[in-house]
Amino acid sequence: VSLVSKYIDSDIGGEIIFKGFDDSKIKKAARESGTAVTVKNIFENIPARKKFLKTAATEYKRILEVLYPYFLIYPNIHFTVEKDSKVVIDLKSILGSKGKSVETGRVKDILKEDFVKKMVKVFYDGGGIKISGLTAHPSDHQKRPSSQYLFVNGRPIWDNGIMRAVREGYQRYIPFGEKVPFIILMDINPELIDVNVHPRKEEVRFLNPFRAYTAVEDAVRKAISSVTSFHMISEFEFPTEESSSLVNKDMGNRVYKSKDISFKPVQSGSVRDSLLFSREALSEGSYIKKEDISPVESIKSVGNIKNVFQVFNKYIVIEFEEEVLWIVDQHAAAERVTFEKLQNQGDDADRQNLLVPNTLKFSLKEISVLEELKEFFSTLGFEYTVKKDSIDITVVPVEFVESDFKKLFDEIFALSDDIKDISKELNRLREDILATMSCHTSVRSGQYLHREEMLDLIKKLIDCENPYSCPHGRPAVWKLKLSDIDSNFERTY
Repeated sequence: VSLVSKYIDSDIGGEIIFKGFDDSKIKKAARESGTAVTVKNIFENIPARKKFLKTAATEYKRILEVLYPYFLIYPNIHFTVEKDSKVVIDLKSILGSKGKSVETGRVKDILKEDFVKKMVKVFYDGGGIKISGLTAHPSDHQKRPSSQYLFVNGRPIWDNGIMRAVREGYQRYIPFGEKVPFIILMDINPELIDVNVHPRKEEVRFLNPFRAYTAVEDAVRKAISSVTSFHMISEFEFPTEESSSLVNKDMGNRVYKSKDISFKPVQSGSVRDSLLFSREALSEGSYIKKEDISPVESIKSVGNIKNVFQVFNKYIVIEFEEEVLWIVDQHAAAERVTFEKLQNQGDDADRQNLLVPNTLKFSLKEISVLEELKEFFSTLGFEYTVKKDSIDITVVPVEFVESDFKKLFDEIFALSDDIKDISKELNRLREDILATMSCHTSVRSGQYLHREEMLDLIKKLIDCENPYSCPHGRPAVWKLKLSDIDSNFERTY
């Protein structure tokens, strides 16, 4: 191992060649400012390890995996990587940058991904912990973890607890099980961590893990909320009076959030983790605060429906005069409408008394849970009498009159591995329960709808707090512009 280094203000550099612990003298050397470390004959004393090397491409990839973290947090250093006597990476130092910091310019040069330009700054300072860095926009979630970097006091590490804290910060903004890229730097008092818990110093142990994890979660959640707490007005909101008599006359005075949305394919996951998924889903527009929008602008943003029809008895297709097409999943849209109605309804919910009580049989364990949840279901419009091994349902919300109650309760019990946890963790599972219930009262896939029913469903969907997805995180609306369709057919006129 040889190391040649020269300080910027020095006249000459120094070199040290390490061959053994008894032979490591420093001598003068000529070089430009900077440091060069050279390792040769790495397998001279342990030739057996050379047999375990992978292909040259794999080993090169692993070398980059070691170097990338340092490239990211030292934007003040000019790095070059040579391979086969050719410079393959040349990262210029960023003027005015500091070591152990993250600069967007350097991140773009390294990761070269589209998500970088939408990454959000993370910041936290309190309790002896300082956090900085960048984290991905919620719309840039992905199934496999990639581009996730964590540093503690400038040292690249991996900590499962902090990874969970990052995911918790995204809770209800991305589908369950999805991952997001991030670069997080944590500065903490060295006395509060133990770095000697891993042979390669790739892990640390916190004196107070809860404080560290909470700080990361708070920093991420605050960063994400800063880009999801604004209302946006899109080019088109909902048909005007001229296009449909079903639209309320006072709709022009209302301000709606953006519906200019598109989605990546996602899998259903926990409702609790995906409920607010894609609040501003992949929106490329500017963020506009609600108070900055006048009623006149709100009216102008409304488009006119030219045509509406149903395809496959599954999707509602809406053609606007402004060369825009919406494709709405009728079941997902109806689920969202019912879900928010259940969420917001109080004692004034419309209920139906059953002429003949609906008797359902359950196990003793399920009966005990239903007894504890009786008050909860009462707030939703259900009234039932608990017996030894069954319940008699006497009152239900009007939307549930035709529902399969046995299937409904079985699916609610399936929300937890231990059904006793449902009553214990009611607050946490409340939205999962409501989502399960909303699925049973919604317009089904394969159900024929009249034009008036389709328009009414669209209106109610737009009135929702989060019209972008169903309660399980699946997208409800797909918007296409005529220019997008033309481009697909390579049409230029």
